[in-house]
Amino acid sequence: RVIGIAMTDEQLAQAEALRDAGGFSQVAYRKGYIESTGLENGTCDAVISNGVVNLAPEKAAVFREAARVLKPGGRVALADIVTEVQLPEGITCNATLWAACIGGALQVDNYVAAIESAGLRVRELRDNPQYRFISDNAQGATRKYGVKSVSLVAVKA
Repeated sequence: RVIGIAMTDEQLAQAEALRDAGGFSQVAYRKGYIESTGLENGTCDAVISNGVVNLAPEKAAVFREAARVLKPGGRVALADIVTEVQLPEGITCNATLWAACIGGALQVDNYVAAIESAGLRVRELRDNPQYRFISDNAQGATRKYGVKSVSLVAVKA
């Protein structure tokens, strides 16, 4: 069984249409936020996210929620955008750069620390060098601040 979380009615409708077109009867969707899913404690074997955590303003809350819903031994598998150095306020307060998945990116050591503070242990972290930003602004941030895509797996003890 797979449960997807979407925060808008439009996202839910699109996800449900794709599910129905694919005939995936084991997939269900709920309206919610990644930092407040509404799922019960300790009910999930895995939490998977692709490029969403960097859009959340309270990343520590996202990781606490993942740890809360996971069973012991459960895994988190993420692909996300991080930075090599801390971003300046001019970038972190820029809505356009947030929408481009850059403004909300955490420095990679802080990202890992937030995950581990939630009670998860990072087992694997790797760069995704094949990921390329499209816009000139994003490419500039990549060069200047080391903005990059990473994948990681963390486990709940």
